[in-house]
Amino acid sequence: MIHKFEMEENLTSYKGYRIDDTAEWRLVIYLSAQGMSAYLKNIENPLEQIVTLFEEKWQEDESALLRRIETAVYDHPQLLDDFSTEIVICTSRPLWIPDEFAGDYEEQARLYNIVYKAEEEDIFSESFNGMTCLFTLAPGLQSFLRRTISGARISSHLGVLARRFTGRGGEMPRIYVDIREGMADFVALDDRKMLLAATHEWRSPDDIAYHVFNLMDIYGLDPANTQVSFSGLREVKQQLVKQLREQISFVMLTMMPSAVQKSDMPITAAIALAKS
Repeated sequence: MIHKFEMEENLTSYKGYRIDDTAEWRLVIYLSAQGMSAYLKNIENPLEQIVTLFEEKWQEDESALLRRIETAVYDHPQLLDDFSTEIVICTSRPLWIPDEFAGDYEEQARLYNIVYKAEEEDIFSESFNGMTCLFTLAPGLQSFLRRTISGARISSHLGVLARRFTGRGGEMPRIYVDIREGMADFVALDDRKMLLAATHEWRSPDDIAYHVFNLMDIYGLDPANTQVSFSGLREVKQQLVKQLREQISFVMLTMMPSAVQKSDMPITAAIALAKS
C-alpha cells in the first residue's frame, strides 16, 4: 500500500509517498544538464502504478548544475531512503574504451582527458560487454552522490540503452535510435556485439538520417539486411520511419516499456525501472 503525504515548512513544500517496505520498490533517479527527475516502481506488484516523485527542469549551466542537483536531493529526502536505487546520468561526454585498456582510475582519467576535460574524481566508470564507458556531468557530482545516495548503481544513459538492446539479440545487425530534443542516441549492434553507442546533435530529421547512413557505411552494414529502430519524439521518428523505408529494408518503431508510452518519462529511466 502506498500513501501520499505533504508537509510544509518555512514556505517550502515537500510532496512524498509513505511506503511500508522500501525493499519492495525500485527508485530511479534521472540526471541531465537540463533537469532531474525521480520515479518509484513496486517490484513486487507490477500492477501498482509508477510513482513520479518529482520532475524539475532548468536552463543548462554547468557552474550551477551541482548546486541544483544538491538542492533537489535535499528538497526530496525520500531519495535517501533505503531503496534499490539506480541513477541514470544523461551526458553528452561519454567515452567508450575496451576493458583491456581501461586500467586503473589514473589511466582512465588520462584516456578521458585526451578527448574531454575532467578531474579524476569526477569521472564515472561502468563496464559492459567488454567495454568500459567513462563519463561525467558536473564537477563534484560523483563525490556528492557517493556520500548521500551510497549503494546506488550509477549508469550512463548510453549504458542503459546498450544493455537493453544487446539483451534482445537478433539475426541481423541493428541500429537503435532514441530521439530527444536536439540530441539523438545511437546504439549499433551486430548480434550481441556492440559496435557503437554514441550521442549526436541534430537540427532536422535529415541530420539523424545522415548519422544512420554514416554508421552503416563505417561498419559495412547492408541496407538490405540491417534493422533500424526509432524511439523518442513522436513526429520526428514517424517521419524518419517513412523516409528511410525507401532505402532500408527493415525500419520500424522500437517497442518500449509501457511507462514511456504513458508519460514523458525519459526512455532510459523507464528501462531502468522495467528491469526484473
